Amino acid sequence: MGTVHRLALTLTLAAGLGCGASEVEQRRTLPSSELVDQHCRELIGEPRVEEVTGGVFVAQGYDLANTTLIKTAEGNVIIDPGMTRARAARVRDDLLAKAPGPTRALIFTHSHIDHVGGAAVWVEERERAGGPPIEIWATAEFSEHLLKQYGLFAPTEQRRGARQMGRDIADADIPCSALGRRVDIEGALKAGLRMPNKVFSGRASLELGDLTLELVEAHGETHDQLFVWVPERALLLAGDNYYHSFPNLYTIRGTRPRPVDDWIHSLDAMRRRQPEFLVPSHTAPLKGRAQILEVLTSYRDAIQWVRDEVVRGSNRGESIETIVARVGLPPHLVNKPYLQELYGQVDWSVRAIFSNELGWFDGGAQHLYPLADDERARREVELMGGPQAVLDAALAARDAAQGPERAEARWAVHLLSRLRAAHQRSWPFDQERLERELASALEAVAAGVHNTNGRAYLLQEAHELREGARTPERPELDDGVLAGIPVDTFLRIMTVRLFPEKAIDVHEALGFEFSDVNRRFTVTVRRGVAELAEGEPLPGTPAPVATIHTDTLTWKRLATKQESAAAALAAGRMRVDGSKAGFLGFMRRFDRQ
Repeated sequence: MGTVHRLALTLTLAAGLGCGASEVEQRRTLPSSELVDQHCRELIGEPRVEEVTGGVFVAQGYDLANTTLIKTAEGNVIIDPGMTRARAARVRDDLLAKAPGPTRALIFTHSHIDHVGGAAVWVEERERAGGPPIEIWATAEFSEHLLKQYGLFAPTEQRRGARQMGRDIADADIPCSALGRRVDIEGALKAGLRMPNKVFSGRASLELGDLTLELVEAHGETHDQLFVWVPERALLLAGDNYYHSFPNLYTIRGTRPRPVDDWIHSLDAMRRRQPEFLVPSHTAPLKGRAQILEVLTSYRDAIQWVRDEVVRGSNRGESIETIVARVGLPPHLVNKPYLQELYGQVDWSVRAIFSNELGWFDGGAQHLYPLADDERARREVELMGGPQAVLDAALAARDAAQGPERAEARWAVHLLSRLRAAHQRSWPFDQERLERELASALEAVAAGVHNTNGRAYLLQEAHELREGARTPERPELDDGVLAGIPVDTFLRIMTVRLFPEKAIDVHEALGFEFSDVNRRFTVTVRRGVAELAEGEPLPGTPAPVATIHTDTLTWKRLATKQESAAAALAAGRMRVDGSKAGFLGFMRRFDRQ
């Protein structure tokens, strides 16, 4: 699979670690630009439809994720209908050209938007005709996992996600995502999602003529993942539990820790079925039992190797930085083409596994009571000779950077970041110049990074330092999607959107009564904290300034700024008992962006 650059450090575990350390050699590889180009050509490629086996068609290269169509006697089953309406429409047309027929069901392998955002184009014709809804299948964990992405941490996840995908970076610098075609972020914001109407835990089975589609809950990249097994075709649709890259055991856009042990178990469940055809939701399908068994076995072994090395190192008392520096893959795995660090990375995975199991503290007492970061940075810069000396050293290191590791460029980023942290309170320094130089150093690091996530993040961060960051846009959520989101999700998000400076001396409550679900809530603002309670108010809650009577959809539309309170009141879909001025004053303490 092309040239790879070895990391300079070839690691022998016994070195300096004392008794009990393994002596197995471990290495990591840094993908080259040539490898990425080959990957984009061969594993992603131009938009096309491939018939994997009889009646099974995979649309590749249209979007970040593949879409698969299985033709059955009762109609077509669509697995993972893409990310955007526009791209999904082209996929639909090209798949139906190969396999015309009605849509019998949709299956979501998991809730990431690149697998569900195009669902509307497959179901809208039935919706317009007023026929019975098309079955949309997912695991019972789907909604909870989906809503987490649009919940409490939505702004930071959207901001970091845009960097991970290189929102403003040219295709010449990032020819593809290692998983598929680069994403259309603006297109993904358009309402194309449909919520599942058939959910299950464990297993479910669809009998469709002479084919059986077994849906198997299989946690891995997400907690709501499933795979699809079609025994009559010896066909396995893997979702995101396998793709042609070292797996993304941690995503730098930010998310809950991925269940690594469950991921291993899910791969074992896939191996037990001994598929003849393996269709991942990213990159190209595999054919042949022997090859697929070898790939799945090595894939799960790579995950377990990293997990076990974190456990062994932690139990020997190693710090997280020591473990990160030494862990790679053993010789029999490190050169596997499907384990190159094109999308996930070993070091990111080490950090995620460690923090998931042991938390942020690595046992080093020096980390318990450190100075504030800006104070540490100020003292460090003073010890290095002051801000001008640090700036000069950083620029010299950046300009000397060469080779795949770009160690000098990484050192320049470190120095400029420390100078930036120190400068914020300490020195009258040219902040704009500092950010320009940091942007240039990030680009110098990116020149040696060909993991598509890491490279995109570096280049996008550099772009934002020069041009400023965009405010994350809101995704469009139509009534069909809003109806599937529990109303308490919106109220829970409301509590973290309180402006504490507007409420530090306030103790007030607002009541909510939702007629369509017969549920009652109280939101209490108490000295900078917003508390949500369902049913009877908690002890010590003051009498509400007002009580809102409405239905859940109206409140969801208000919360997403699709309707104003004045319009809802005028239409008679909302009533305020108590002080309207009190209601408006209460709501002004919350950020509705």
